[in-house]
Amino acid sequence: MKKTLFLLFAFSVFQMNAQTVNGFNLEDIPARYIEVVSTAKMFKPFQVTTYVDYGQIAKMNEARKGHIIGPDGKQMTYNGTIGVLNALEKKGFRYLNQYLVTVGNQNVYHTILENTNYNKE
Repeated sequence: MKKTLFLLFAFSVFQMNAQTVNGFNLEDIPARYIEVVSTAKMFKPFQVTTYVDYGQIAKMNEARKGHIIGPDGKQMTYNGTIGVLNALEKKGFRYLNQYLVTVGNQNVYHTILENTNYNKE
């Protein structure tokens, strides 16, 4: 009984930290390089919504496949692009480059990262 309770507790703690993209835990994304696209929220300019592209998005209407989903099943938001970068660095990603594209009056940040967890096997 104690083992079962411990296993349930350990699994719930693990799940609390789980952040996924298209069903993969962030550290298990099957690609060497990823692009993180961040845009400011409409009424919260210091928060950004983000999606991760590792080659899984073939059409614009598939962008939802790139949303980072938190342990509560909802899309994650971050405090700026540096918040995203710091969160991904903790998951094993290394910053390579960032560029900005302005669409209308909105800035869209594109950050290129290397997945140091990637194993070619």
